[in-house]
Amino acid sequence: MWCHVLFFGFPLLGLALFWWLPLPIALALYAPLAALSVGAGIATVQAMQRPAVSGCEAMRGRVGRVEAVEGPRLTVRMDRELWNAVAEEPLSPGERVVVERVDGLTLTVRPVRGK
Repeated sequence: MWCHVLFFGFPLLGLALFWWLPLPIALALYAPLAALSVGAGIATVQAMQRPAVSGCEAMRGRVGRVEAVEGPRLTVRMDRELWNAVAEEPLSPGERVVVERVDGLTLTVRPVRGK
């Protein structure tokens, strides 16, 4: 809603300046208003195109460290939080892992290779 106001509302309202004011004054007021509107619109579009940074979508691909191993279940620390996890291959405490999937509150992880 607000992006429509930025793109269309402010510039259209600014055109009314040309009706009431002399051309040099109206132009001096309209140009910064239009530039501000375009700049805010570009920032809005860029923000809408960024990937999610919260929730399950943001967990995939993040790196954590195995804190404890209890049979097939793992406890993984990611950003000062402890998560339940499972892995297809055996892991040991202290090993770095990357999140592949999130199922509810359980992460599916694999070891980080090459580091």
